Amino acid sequence: MNPLLLDILPLVREGYCCSQILILMALRARGEEKPGLVRALWGLCEGMAQSGQGCALLSGGVCLLSYLAGRGGANDEAHPMAVPLINEYVAWFTSRVSPCGGTDCPRVAAWLGKNAGRDVSEEHFVPDMELCGELLAECWEKLLELLAAYDIDISSARLE
Repeated sequence: MNPLLLDILPLVREGYCCSQILILMALRARGEEKPGLVRALWGLCEGMAQSGQGCALLSGGVCLLSYLAGRGGANDEAHPMAVPLINEYVAWFTSRVSPCGGTDCPRVAAWLGKNAGRDVSEEHFVPDMELCGELLAECWEKLLELLAAYDIDISSARLE
């Protein structure tokens, strides 16, 4: 078991979804609380408003990177490498879940379930944080790795 799951499990128990957990972990690393931002990420839960369209680990990771490196206003410029940074995360995630044949939440959840020996159908999926937690931990570690590679300190990235 990934030791990072000890940080993730309390958030799961509080009812947060994948995208919210990623941003909550970033906010904690920054010593910030932004309920509005966490609320906005709720719209990505279980694949964009629970529609299954897109895994929230992909979209939530993109949002986290955008929050730290993206453009935030008329007088604010994005980090010069924001687009390559985000594209690298998207490419990594797509490659990581490529065996399941796509990046939609039900497909990823079903694939994780099958890998764990469970009989899971894409049609009747319910994301299971017990199954998704390991992938969430991998995503968090990859996000931190990419931020470091692009010389962005999560605790002090410029934000207004």
